Amino acid sequence: MKNIEHEAQKLKYGEVIKVLAQILVLNIIVSLAKIVYGLISNTASMIADGFHSFSDGASNVVGIVGIWISGKPADETHPYGHHKVETLSTIAISFLLFFVAIKIAIDAYGRIVSPTEPEIGFLNFAVMIVTTFINIFVVVYEKAKGHKLRSSILISDSKHTQSDIYISISVILGFIFIKMGFPIADPIISFVISLLIAKAGLEILKEAIDVLIDAQMMDTDDIHEIVMEFEEVCYCHKIRTRGKDDHIMIDLHVGVDRHKTIEEAHDIAHRIENRIIERREGVYEVIVHVEPGCDEEV
Repeated sequence: MKNIEHEAQKLKYGEVIKVLAQILVLNIIVSLAKIVYGLISNTASMIADGFHSFSDGASNVVGIVGIWISGKPADETHPYGHHKVETLSTIAISFLLFFVAIKIAIDAYGRIVSPTEPEIGFLNFAVMIVTTFINIFVVVYEKAKGHKLRSSILISDSKHTQSDIYISISVILGFIFIKMGFPIADPIISFVISLLIAKAGLEILKEAIDVLIDAQMMDTDDIHEIVMEFEEVCYCHKIRTRGKDDHIMIDLHVGVDRHKTIEEAHDIAHRIENRIIERREGVYEVIVHVEPGCDEEV
């Protein structure tokens, strides 16, 4: 059974890697277009947006490596598998975002202190509009795949790219202000971009930390309701959940008639486990501790 589950998980990780590889190519194209033409036109906000897109590509690489390691089966030294390596990868993405945010903020400050006039033309608008539509496609595609495959790294990466869309729109608006005679808009928008990038990094970091510190992953009242559907159970308590969206682990205690045989109690526990796994998507394992809790059959 475990071998079948591992093979299914392996196929899933293969799909996730395929999606990340496809998006990596698009992110490289988008980032190069923005950075190269940003340098040609001396536009700080465009260069900043290009580096943000480049960090999207870097996060794809980190994600591919993390998923590859996560796909390894459980072994003697890692009996619970390597699933949290994916979570560590998302933390790496968040720190990458922090680094990019600081770099852009420093460059923006330098341009505010020593202003320069960017050369905004038709190609600036064209490059930004085309790359924005590419990013919209990436977000929709990656988010849909992330929810379908229950992959935290695809979902977090799509949020990263989604922030790139808002940033690109702000850069385009900045071009309009620059054309109207307000060149100071360029470094100011760059600085705002750095704050948005840092915010995205914090959101991703918080989600990853919740996984690492075993934060509650499901509504325990919901689980309690499922368990109490069994007539043989007189109470259910000490419900705990942990893990990540596609790999939730649950343990709980149930009380049954103290006169039940070991075989009968085991059968009840097994049926509870199966029902929770069937009813709730993303649940990987349920451990039921049976207690002699009733004086007579319920």
